[in-house]
Amino acid sequence: MSKELQTLAQGENFKAVNAGPWAEIAQYVTGPFQGKVFLKEALGTTGSEISFGSMPEGAAVPFFHTHKENEEVYIVLQGQGQMQIDGEVFDIKEGSVVRVSPKGVRNIKAGKGGLVFMCMQAKAGSLREWTGDDGLPAEATEKWSK
Repeated sequence: MSKELQTLAQGENFKAVNAGPWAEIAQYVTGPFQGKVFLKEALGTTGSEISFGSMPEGAAVPFFHTHKENEEVYIVLQGQGQMQIDGEVFDIKEGSVVRVSPKGVRNIKAGKGGLVFMCMQAKAGSLREWTGDDGLPAEATEKWSK
């Protein structure tokens, strides 16, 4: 039986879930993917897809792939491994962050001890403003409720 996301809280403008400790990501099953949990449906995201992946030592995504429109950002949360993008292989480890454009032919492989990573997808070129331009301070009267 596949592990389920836990809803922490939700309201009109948000939803919060918990995927559990990184060591438990391997317990998720999404379609044919063992050790992968996608968050788009769970969170109701409208501009991005976020997923967590866990692979045992020596495992790799079973196929190389590209995307039609989405760039991906991989963030290694735990462990080590390798990525191959457009034929170039390089080492990754906890703290590594890799952006891949839609046309980049990519794959990821776990090294010694396995690998836990996060992958974010968004349409390439869609970010028009970032925190420095898009962030707005809330009213000065807003305080912590508890």
